[in-house]
Order: sequence, then C-alpha cells, then structure tokens
Amino acid sequence: MNKYLQTFPIDHAKALVARKLPSWPAASIVLLVVFAVIFPPGLLTGMNLYLLLLALIVWLFSGEKFDPNLLRAIAPFGLIIVFGLVAGIGSDWYIYLKDAWYLSNPAVIVSTGYVLYRCKPDVARGLRAFVIGGTLVGLFFLSSFATHPDLVLQSSVKIRETIGTGYYAPTLSFTILCAYSGKWSEGLALPRRLAVCCLVVCALAVVLCFSRTMMVVVIIGILAAAGILARREWQRIVLVAIFGLLLVSVMRLTVDTESREVQHTFIGKLARSLDEISVQEYTDFKSINENWRGYETARALKLYYSGSPIEWLFGHGFGAQVDLGLAMPLGGTVGERPELKRFIPILHNGYAYLLVKGGAVAIFLFGYFLFWLYSVGRRVVASEKNQINFAPGRVLQAVVVTLAVTTWIVSGVFNKLDMFPFILVAGFLLAAVTRPQDHRI
Repeated sequence: MNKYLQTFPIDHAKALVARKLPSWPAASIVLLVVFAVIFPPGLLTGMNLYLLLLALIVWLFSGEKFDPNLLRAIAPFGLIIVFGLVAGIGSDWYIYLKDAWYLSNPAVIVSTGYVLYRCKPDVARGLRAFVIGGTLVGLFFLSSFATHPDLVLQSSVKIRETIGTGYYAPTLSFTILCAYSGKWSEGLALPRRLAVCCLVVCALAVVLCFSRTMMVVVIIGILAAAGILARREWQRIVLVAIFGLLLVSVMRLTVDTESREVQHTFIGKLARSLDEISVQEYTDFKSINENWRGYETARALKLYYSGSPIEWLFGHGFGAQVDLGLAMPLGGTVGERPELKRFIPILHNGYAYLLVKGGAVAIFLFGYFLFWLYSVGRRVVASEKNQINFAPGRVLQAVVVTLAVTTWIVSGVFNKLDMFPFILVAGFLLAAVTRPQDHRI
C-alpha cells in the first residue's frame, strides 16, 4: 500500500504531462482547420474521405455496430441527397453533381470529426486543437495588417475590400475558451498565459474583420458559455433577439442609411442589417445591389412556389437554378472581376437553397438534424454540475445555434469552407458527449 501511495503522484503527473502532448488526431484537427483557409475545398473533401475510408476499413474488421448517434446525424443529409438526385434527373450535370457535393459535404465533415474523437477519446486535446487551429488562422488574418499597416486608418469597407472578409475559425476558438473560462488548464490542458494570448488574438481577428455575422456568432458563443442556453433558453433567446432588434432599430433612426458615406461604415452596415435580408423583389438595380440577400431569397421563393405540389414537397431537385431576372456581377475573390450571371445554383440563404433543391421535406430533415444535435448538447448541460464536464455540451449548443443562424445568412452548413471548423467540431463533440465517461477529468 505504501509503495502504491508513493508511486501514484508520479504516475498521475506522468498522465498529466502525456495529456499535454499532441496526438495525431489533435494534430489533424489543427491542420484541417488551417488547411480550410488555404487549400481548395475539393482537396479538403478528398482528405476527409480518405480518413473516412481508412476508418471504414478498420470498422469493418472490428465487428462493432455502427453508432446510431452518428447515423442520426448524417441520415438527414443522405435522404435529402436521394430526393435531390431523383428530382433533378436531366439537369445540367455539373450543377447536378455540385449540389450533391454541397449536400454531402456536411455529412462527411461531421463523420470526420466523429472519427477523430473515436481515434483518441480525449475531449481536452481535441478542443485544445480547435483553439490552436483557430488562433493560427487568426494570426494569418492579422498578418495582413503587418503587410498593409496603412489599413488601420482606413474604413471598414476599404479593409474588407483589401484583405477579405475574415475567417470563422477564430470565433470557434473564442467560444471554446469562453466555455472553459477560468478552467483552461484543467479542461483544455492549456496554460493560462497561452489561453489568454489565444483569446486576445481571436478577439482581434474577429473585431478587425468588421463582419456582422461573426459578431453575431461571437455573441452566441458568449451567451452559450454563460449558460443562457442551459434552461428556459427559448425565453432568453427571444429576449436577446428583441434587444438586438431594438438596438438595430435605434441605430437605423440615428444614422442616414441612404447616405453612401454612412453605408461605407460598420455602423451604417449594422443599421441596414434588417433591410439587407428583407425578402422583397426590388425593381431597380441600386436596391437589388444594396439588399442582395433579400432579393436573392425572394427570387428563390418565386421559383419554389411556381412548382407543382410534388415540387413543393420534394423541390426542383439538384441542378435547379434561380432566375435573378437580370444579369448581376457575382463571384470572384478579392481583386478579381466578378462575372455577370442571371441564373445561380447557390444562394446565401441556405434554407431557400434547400427549399429549391429539396422542398419542404429537405427543410424538415435539416431542422431535425439541428434540433436533435442541439438536444444532445442540452442534455449534457442539464445533467452535469462540474464546469469541465458541461462545457462540451455548451460548446455544442453554441455550434448548433451558430449553424442555424449562419445557414440563413451565409449558407452556413452548405458553405464550402467558412463553417468547416464548426461542422467538424459538431461531429467531434457528438462523439464526446454521447460517451460522457471519456471526457471526465
């Protein structure tokens, strides 16, 4: 017994040191988060599929049953793909197959995150990897200011035109760090000083990109970390939404939203947020250009309602395109000239995209995916008392709400790259919180 008591502290210390060392799944998470902002999305999909192929081979020889939790997460996308492929037979093959890729990509990424956790069931290492990956992406974005120091004195619009709209990975890192606030060493095996540095870098990367959507994502992360979504969340969400609407309305009354000078400021863009997503079929080019998301959605709904009852139910299928009614300059990255297009296959509003491609059934299936994943995180938060144990559940809640909101504004789940880290961590946390014994300290 005395020998055991003498060696236990040493063994425990070794375990803590080993936990701080990187593992190949953690290293893979860091690389995937960083690669998502560097490499083409097709290459990233290929990497994920390669990992899943290896995992499938191992699973086939293991004799284990397929986890029903993972099946419930990816089955909705599988069903939408089946309906979309059948309904879209005869469409342009390039767009047809591209839609199949867009719908399968979330299932592939969720599965990848799930497999990475199962390969090394350590939630601390995994979430720490997401924090480090997001911080590296934040540093990559902030490096643009080092090469263009004059941008610090420019307007928000000028900054975004020069260095782009920023990346969402730092917002995920910020959310994770908030969820483990004060418990970074115990919960993430992350030294306090390093955690603070990561928090500062991610905060700067979010602030200096002047993105309204990222600001909303950060607010969601803070609210989830503070326990706002822990119980009676719908009442609290409604109150927060009302407060946000009142704030935007006050800003709209205090600034001239029709002024070009004001529209080129971040405050002006905040004040016009509701106008831009208001669903209307504008008739003049200026209004269409200024309120693009709302106009785009209105044209998508027009196509949807023009269909038959069967198409209302199952959509127009993969390959369907929305007629904008006029040619608009679209696409292109920073510094590139946009291309004139009248028919578009992809929309900013992911729900309108689903409605066109898969109809009401697709909306229902996607809603089921979000609701079920959110309920998984909610059960963990409701049942746990220790912050380190309930933090993964709160992060999962924040991730699901983020995906629900961003799907409305920037394609969200169907965005090829922007929301990649959020979808990946959703699969990772799904595996972690459905096996609570694996993530306890």
